[in-house]
Amino acid sequence: MPTATKSRFGLALLATGAVVAGTLALAPPAGAAGGSCSGPGPTVDGYATVYCDTYVTASVTQGSTPYEGDSREVGILYAGHNWFVCQIKGRENPVIQGAHNNWWLQTLADVVTRPGASGWGSFPATAVVQGGEWEPVPGVPIC
Repeated sequence: MPTATKSRFGLALLATGAVVAGTLALAPPAGAAGGSCSGPGPTVDGYATVYCDTYVTASVTQGSTPYEGDSREVGILYAGHNWFVCQIKGRENPVIQGAHNNWWLQTLADVVTRPGASGWGSFPATAVVQGGEWEPVPGVPIC
């Protein structure tokens, strides 16, 4: 996906010194809250987006196809009200608070951690409040 600049309310966490190592738990595991993602989000680099709530800060990994070999971190997405372009089925997500899934949402990281990376990549459905077990996140289009 193309390069873009991202501005989110979640960046205030960094500004206030709430730097996180790993993941930061803010709510029950994915699937516990249910519901659907809301939308629409902003249009980013020509892509329509939809908003979802994420309850942990987690890695955005390389590639738009989240299969084995594409698991290098390119950035971090902070917990909060975040936008996503679409989702794709791939490798198993990291288990977060006991939640399991293999759907990945495409987004742009809040902070790019890999030199030379654009920040676009895959975010695990296990970190999304509206996510369930082994199913796509409701309200997010399939890529």
